[in-house]
Amino acid sequence: MSPRVLPRRVPGAFVVPLVALACSAELPGRTGASYLTAAVLCTAAGAAWQLLQPRDLVDRLTHFAAAYAVVTVVLWGAVGWSKTWTLGPATGAVGLAGVLVGCVYAEQWRRSRERGRNHTPSAAPAAQTPGR
Repeated sequence: MSPRVLPRRVPGAFVVPLVALACSAELPGRTGASYLTAAVLCTAAGAAWQLLQPRDLVDRLTHFAAAYAVVTVVLWGAVGWSKTWTLGPATGAVGLAGVLVGCVYAEQWRRSRERGRNHTPSAAPAAQTPGR
């Protein structure tokens, strides 16, 4: 087995997807390139978050979704719905979906590696000879 490169849990890794989401919301224009950039950036951030702090996805995404909802309501209350809509919610939604996809794929990859480590080939049964 190879030694672990990263510690089991990196404290503060939750900042990675938050920064990626903030950056994706600031992408200029509503072009295919900005949506693709947001998707790639946030998918990588979600994967990094799940690999740096492995955690059950339901627990992780419940808190993340609650924080996202609170920020959305606060933003809406602060600047009004019409201005909030012009801030680029589409890239934010693409980014949020990217974080989700990154978390899911990273977890699947991590689980497949764990299954590979835990799988030991079964020993062939010893040849049994009838009693003498």
